Amino acid sequence: MTNREQFIQELEQAPDDIVQLLLDYLHRVKATRKDHPLAKFAGILSHAEATEIKQSIAECRQVDKKEW
Repeated sequence: MTNREQFIQELEQAPDDIVQLLLDYLHRVKATRKDHPLAKFAGILSHAEATEIKQSIAECRQVDKKEW
């Protein structure tokens, strides 16, 4: 089952107030992603690439106190 199918299945069973909250949230996210200056970069990295970048950043943040 895909995420979309699972979401729709859950949504069909959800009470109306939860459906309204989710709909409001979806509209806010869509509006933000469309207008945000970095939105064009969303989703361009694979999971592996993003993990590699995160690891590189973490390594750069480590300070060798003996060097100072």
